[in-house]
Amino acid sequence: MYREQLQYFALAYQLRSFSAAAKKIPMSSQGLAKAVHSLESELEVILFESDSAGRLRPTPQADLLLDFVSVFENNYANLRAEYQAMRAAERHELRVGIGLGILGYLGPDFIQRFRRKHPRIAVRYEELNDCACDIGLKAGRFDIALTVAPYNPDFLTYELYSTPMYFWISAEDELASHDRLHIEDFLDRRISMPGEEFKCNVTLRNMAKDAGIEFGEVYATAEIFRMFDFARTGKGLGFSAKHLVEMDLFARDSSVVALPLEDVTWRFGIAQLSSRKPTPEMKAFTDYCIEAMPA
Repeated sequence: MYREQLQYFALAYQLRSFSAAAKKIPMSSQGLAKAVHSLESELEVILFESDSAGRLRPTPQADLLLDFVSVFENNYANLRAEYQAMRAAERHELRVGIGLGILGYLGPDFIQRFRRKHPRIAVRYEELNDCACDIGLKAGRFDIALTVAPYNPDFLTYELYSTPMYFWISAEDELASHDRLHIEDFLDRRISMPGEEFKCNVTLRNMAKDAGIEFGEVYATAEIFRMFDFARTGKGLGFSAKHLVEMDLFARDSSVVALPLEDVTWRFGIAQLSSRKPTPEMKAFTDYCIEAMPA
């Protein structure tokens, strides 16, 4: 039994056809069928039967093998990630995932200051959306990550920052006279906010569902200037956070009002896999993040 055999079997199981599976690889359908039959001989089972239309019908033994393949592939990916991490540690390399928007708060020289403080550590970082950042850390693509709440339970996360979630709105809107917003105020409202790959989007949609309301149109963007302009031009509510609305660039525009959303925050922390032993490089970066957080 070898890995390619298991992959061929899993494809045939998924597509219910040797020929369709072979085209995905690509290879001959005869070659793929031979590999699967070899697997059957080794395990002394029948994995597929054929229905009246000629499609493959997995047997109970095939169902059991598919569960084995899923566990095997997951373990294989984890093993490769561990080896990659070991090679990175040998080179004193640190791979960091950073959720979009976090460096905007920390400042453009945040990583450069760490490099100056720890010149022996080669930092490689990537900014990406919240979901991709979590996926990358879990898959071993990153050693450590600055990730947005709610935090993945598979991670050990030290929270670094928490701020009220705000929304911009035109000063001419009736809501502008309020001192804060409630989720009920979003009923049938047009909203500009980050897309579904960002956790704030999921949080707000879940809140709306729990409150029994629906938003009007949602305009997805990760560009903060577009969200501000959405509110400034009277199109609807634009997502923001306290540290953004306090920037002079936005605060000086009297045509826009920024209001906090009641009891809702935007938070981020530094995370690592709970199953992984931290390297000296990871410890150094964690300590730096804690010490370097703006007051």
